[in-house]
Amino acid sequence: MKRIHQFAAGFNPGDAISNEILAIRTILENNGFAGNIYAKNIGLHLKDSKTVKKYYKYKYSPGDLIIYHHSIHSTVSNFVLNSLAPKFMIYHNVTPHHFFESYDLKLTHYVKKGREELKNLKDKFMCYFADSKYNQEELNSLGFSNVHILPIIYDFQKLQKKESVKKDGFKNIIFVGRIAPNKKQDDLIRFAKMFKDYFCDKFKIHLVGYCSKELNLYKEELDYMVKFYQLDEHVLFSDYVDDDKLQEYYQSADLFISMSEHEGFCVPLIESMFYEIPILAYQAGAVGDTLNGAGISFNQKDFLKICELVHIILKDQDFRNEIINSQNKRLKQFIDSRPESILLEEIGRLQKR
Repeated sequence: MKRIHQFAAGFNPGDAISNEILAIRTILENNGFAGNIYAKNIGLHLKDSKTVKKYYKYKYSPGDLIIYHHSIHSTVSNFVLNSLAPKFMIYHNVTPHHFFESYDLKLTHYVKKGREELKNLKDKFMCYFADSKYNQEELNSLGFSNVHILPIIYDFQKLQKKESVKKDGFKNIIFVGRIAPNKKQDDLIRFAKMFKDYFCDKFKIHLVGYCSKELNLYKEELDYMVKFYQLDEHVLFSDYVDDDKLQEYYQSADLFISMSEHEGFCVPLIESMFYEIPILAYQAGAVGDTLNGAGISFNQKDFLKICELVHIILKDQDFRNEIINSQNKRLKQFIDSRPESILLEEIGRLQKR
C-alpha cells in the first residue's frame, strides 16, 4: 500500500488547516492510501494522541509521497525539503507580520520568516496547490510555476442541522475564527457599540474561537474594550469549542459578520452558507474568491452604514432570503467543484513520474 504523509507546522483541532488535513487523510484512506500526519506543534485539545506525530519521527520508505501545508515558518519545512520522498505543497497563505507586531514579537518573527522563506520553497516541489485564486496569484507573483487551485477540502458529513434550536429573544450575530489581530475582533466590538447605541440592544455577538498564549495581550485588549463600552451582555467569547457546540452556535445565528483583514480562504463563510446564515463580510484577501458574488461584502468600514445594513438584514425577511439564495448557489458551486478529485488526479500523475 502506498503511503502519503502530511506535514504542517502545527495541528490544532478546530483549526481550518487541521480540519482539511483530516479531511484529506479520510479521502486518502478511502482510496487505498496509508499515511500519517506530522507536525511540530500539536494542540492541547487533541483527544487522540495517535492522530498526529512529531515530525522528526517520520522515517522515509521508498514509494512515500509527502503533502506539505505551508502557513508559517517552522523547522518542518526544511525537514520536508531534505526528505527523499517526492512532495507537493499546499499554500494556505501567511498572515502579514504587521498584524502581530504590537502583541508578540516571537509570532511576528515566525510569520515574517514564513513569508520570506517562500523563495526557498520555489522549484523544490513537484507541484504547488493554492486554496484560492488570491493565494495562487501571490505564488505566481513570486515566480512560482505549476501552481493549481485546490479549493479547501471540507468534510460536509460532519455538519448536521438539528430540527429546532431554542431562541432566547435576542438576535444572535456570530463570527468564527481564532482570536487574532488580523481577524479584527476589535472592529466587531466597535460595531457592537454603535449598533447598541443607535439601532438595537436586543442582540448578542458571539466571537467563537480560541486564543493562543502568544496573543493573550490582544485578548486582554478586547476584554477591556468590552468593559469600557459596557458590552458585557452583548459581546460573548467562547474560546475553543468542539464540533457539536460550534454547530449549536451556527444554528442559533441570525447573521455571520466578518471584519477580518486577511484571509487565505475563510472556511466559516462556507459553513455559514451550509447553515443558511446571511453573510456580511469585509472583502479582504480571499474573501471575494470564497463568496464569489454570494452574501454581502463591503470594501470600507463605515460602521454606521454597516449597522444600518445589519438592521435591515435582521428585519427584512425577503432581503434575508435573497442573500441566502445567492449563498445556496455558491455552496452548490463549491461542492460541485469536487476538490478531492483534483487532489487525487494530481497524486495519480505524480505516481506515474
